Amino acid sequence: MGVLRNSPKASPIKKSATLQHLFDLEANNSNGTKIYSPKSKQDVKRLKLFQLLSFMKKPKKPLPEEIIRPLVSMLSANLFRPLPPSAKRTVVCELPEDEDLVSTLSPAWPHLQVVYDILLRLVLSIDPKVLRGFVDERFLVNLLSVFQTEDRRERDNLKNVYHRIYSKFTFYRAIMRKSMKDVFLHYVFESEKHSGIGELLEIWGSIINGFTVPLKEEHKLFLMRVLIPLHKAKGMPVYHRQLAYCVNQFVQKEPMLGGTVVRGILKYWPATNCQKEVLLIDELEELVENIDPDHYRKLALLICTQISRCLNSLNSQ
Repeated sequence: MGVLRNSPKASPIKKSATLQHLFDLEANNSNGTKIYSPKSKQDVKRLKLFQLLSFMKKPKKPLPEEIIRPLVSMLSANLFRPLPPSAKRTVVCELPEDEDLVSTLSPAWPHLQVVYDILLRLVLSIDPKVLRGFVDERFLVNLLSVFQTEDRRERDNLKNVYHRIYSKFTFYRAIMRKSMKDVFLHYVFESEKHSGIGELLEIWGSIINGFTVPLKEEHKLFLMRVLIPLHKAKGMPVYHRQLAYCVNQFVQKEPMLGGTVVRGILKYWPATNCQKEVLLIDELEELVENIDPDHYRKLALLICTQISRCLNSLNSQ
């Protein structure tokens, strides 16, 4: 660095290839606007992030790779950090609405929110082929792991960014689908501890909506081996709305799958959890409307038998 600093020819080139140069440009372009005076290290950090975001929002030529590399490193250093231990006493919430009551709000969110805005701006403005060298598979795996945060605000931003990456980076789609599938399988068959299942299912709802008919065997296997088993988890009420939407999308595209779905739901029907029973009855009602009539005749006895058992419940719902 000393040699470059003393070289009048090298200095201008290297200065333009640093994040500090972006801060300097934004400061010079403030046109006399009064800048907030930070009082703490956190304030300084947030101010610098806002300056960087402001610069990236302005229509300019694409960022050079010399700046993208430290920028992605900065994003990684802020986002990929150890998450605090769960503050929930139980594995799951009793009601979907309860998630807001027990959600842990990260004290770092004021600057994390700006970091996510910068990442989103980077994904939207840079050519995926250029960004591929920096947003690699390891970056995506780390990004997926942050879905375990209990802060719903962060999960919402993650969902938006991750979905945008899936949409633009077509060469990563198969890898991203497999990574999300692995998260679901680990949740269902091993841990039953994950805060971001609902958000990941929302992404999948959009993905399934884009599937062409006839469905590929890979996608049918995802329905049978991943989505249907998600009905048995204790935390199902928290993400049931998103899960039911994904399943219904499959049946709407291929009504013949209705029989497989109904049998799977009946297989995982709860014995004592009235809340889950109410949710599954609502889901069956939607599925019956899309099931192939010939299949429905074969399923009618199974469905009616389960409904008759529910009618004997002491729960008024």
